[in-house]
Amino acid sequence: MNKTAVEPHLDVSVITITYNERENIREVIAVVNKIFLDHSFAGEIIVVDDSSPDGTAEVVLELKKEYPNTTLLKRPAKMGVGSAYRDGLAIARGEVVVPLDADLSHSPQVIPELYRIAKEGKIGWGSRYLGNTRFETDFPHKIGTFLLNRWVRTVLNTKVRDNSMGYFAMKKEIFEHLLNHGKEKNIYPFSRILYGIPLAALARQLQIPITEIKTHYNRRKHGKTKIPFLRGLKTVLGDMGYALELRNRLRR
Repeated sequence: MNKTAVEPHLDVSVITITYNERENIREVIAVVNKIFLDHSFAGEIIVVDDSSPDGTAEVVLELKKEYPNTTLLKRPAKMGVGSAYRDGLAIARGEVVVPLDADLSHSPQVIPELYRIAKEGKIGWGSRYLGNTRFETDFPHKIGTFLLNRWVRTVLNTKVRDNSMGYFAMKKEIFEHLLNHGKEKNIYPFSRILYGIPLAALARQLQIPITEIKTHYNRRKHGKTKIPFLRGLKTVLGDMGYALELRNRLRR
């Protein structure tokens, strides 16, 4: 008689997005796996690669031999950060899901604290605006990000200081609940680069508590930023308008 295989329980799924990140992805996978080991987490790493021409996907496949808990999802073209996280999160098997920047601008060291908050049924949320937090970026990006977050917090009453960083941990069932509620309101968070803004707004409406923790934002070591200044300015202005649109949709 055939027995149905039972998948092992996974505590956490870390999802990271790559496009020309072959220099960074080795460190990401090694660092995250050390965190899993140090904290006795059963975890997986999902790398969503948008067909990087620098051979990032090949590096991931090589690393998979050493770290078999790594999954590569290779997409046919450069299709955008938001949709890449959406696709990666959709196949995540962990009880808790965590998106992590592949350039290590997000500090992996806070994953255990984010995870602890998520296990309590809350959303652990990384913030660059708590206390003396390091925020390594150029002055225009820093000002634009600050103004956008003040605007979003006022317009949407999220009670979150850093709506746009997009570094969080939550149970997958809560994540799916947010997405389903978003569909009812015609809100699709991962259709945008700054997906944290609609997620924070949806969580606020559903009264799902968000606990922010201090999270340093590090300047990338290798490669170029995926959001140059002019694109960043367009994103900030666009999301200021989107916040007003979100408020209207949530009221319906």
